[in-house]
Amino acid sequence: MADKINKEKKGLKHRNKNDLPVFDTDHDFLIAFEKKVQTKPESLGNTCIESFKKNQKKKQGIKVMDPRQADHDLTQNHENFSELLEESFKKRKVKSVKKTSPISVKKRLKRYPPVEAELDLHGYNTIGAQMRARSFISSCKHKGFFTLRIIVGKGLHSDAGPVLPDVVEDVVREMKKLDQVIFYEWDKKKKTRSGALIVYLKQFEQFD
Repeated sequence: MADKINKEKKGLKHRNKNDLPVFDTDHDFLIAFEKKVQTKPESLGNTCIESFKKNQKKKQGIKVMDPRQADHDLTQNHENFSELLEESFKKRKVKSVKKTSPISVKKRLKRYPPVEAELDLHGYNTIGAQMRARSFISSCKHKGFFTLRIIVGKGLHSDAGPVLPDVVEDVVREMKKLDQVIFYEWDKKKKTRSGALIVYLKQFEQFD
């Protein structure tokens, strides 16, 4: 009985009157603290996982998801979506389409209407015929006409012979270079036999 009392007194030797432990040095306090709070990180993580599993319940028939698993699934879904999107773009690449050859002038002219406007240059001198022909062609193109006839005459009553056919043809050729005229031809297919020039204006945009 005496030994038991002595052991109790010995055990109470390091406690104060409030029954709190009394440490001789900071070192003793540190040792005591480490013994009580020392826990392995692995065991702590496992404890959290087990706790989540125990508390995992269904609310209104919906299973409570593990936040870590949800984050993982979200990342995985994002990666899968990116891959599918990239693959989709590859499949949708438009194959190079063969460039269609431009329609020939001959085929285009088949779409042109008969003569829509006419200019008679009888009585004009060289300069006057040039100015009048150029103005006539520009005005008709602006109005949306396609087919013109310019009468130059055959020069049968001229001592110097036919002059206007060459003058007007030069004007039409010049305006062809300016993309206002697509094609021209003599009314009877031959310059020496014809007294008129048929002019086809370039109005492609209205016939495409």
